[in-house]
Amino acid sequence: MLTKDDLLIQKDLPHINDISLKLYKDFCIDVLFKQRFHYYFKDGTDIIVEFREWGIYHMLSIQHIDYTIPKNDFFNRIEIGLSFTDFQSSKSINQRFKNEKQRITMFSCIYDALKYGETFYIPGKSVPNTKNVSCDYIIYREINNKGLNLGIRYEDGCFIPLTILISKSSNLTKYIDAATPKQIDKLKIIDISTNQIIEEIIKTSGV
Repeated sequence: MLTKDDLLIQKDLPHINDISLKLYKDFCIDVLFKQRFHYYFKDGTDIIVEFREWGIYHMLSIQHIDYTIPKNDFFNRIEIGLSFTDFQSSKSINQRFKNEKQRITMFSCIYDALKYGETFYIPGKSVPNTKNVSCDYIIYREINNKGLNLGIRYEDGCFIPLTILISKSSNLTKYIDAATPKQIDKLKIIDISTNQIIEEIIKTSGV
């Protein structure tokens, strides 16, 4: 089983048995929800990225697996015992769970993608090759010959990650081909409560 510390450096897709909803909840509460990711681009623009519970709910595709779980009660359900085993309680839910397993395991690589991924602006907010996904930016990172596309949209005064789109090796850039690359100058990871810089990553040319 992976740990919260492992998720800070995870670069490869784990097996579903090596993760859990509780691990993800703890990682979000202890790490993601406490940090702000401030991207400065070489064209002089910048964005601030923060996480929300409802965004995690959508990134893990819970609404597609079991829509009876409310997005604002997701972490409470985990706290009182919700686990992957519950998604095997019926044939239909279990099938939907199987369909979303790759997105769920891909979430383990989010922190690595935030630090080292490439950023793209989506003109018009409509992500190509999707039915109705609306995002302002995508952070892209190749993971195990697949594309992790972290969709981000402006909500509540900052940019919130709210979806993970997975592109196959046969067409890794299907969601970003029509997007505008935003070359990162530097990334500041900031403690929200103290406003102190946890880490600053300076991007060199071509990185």
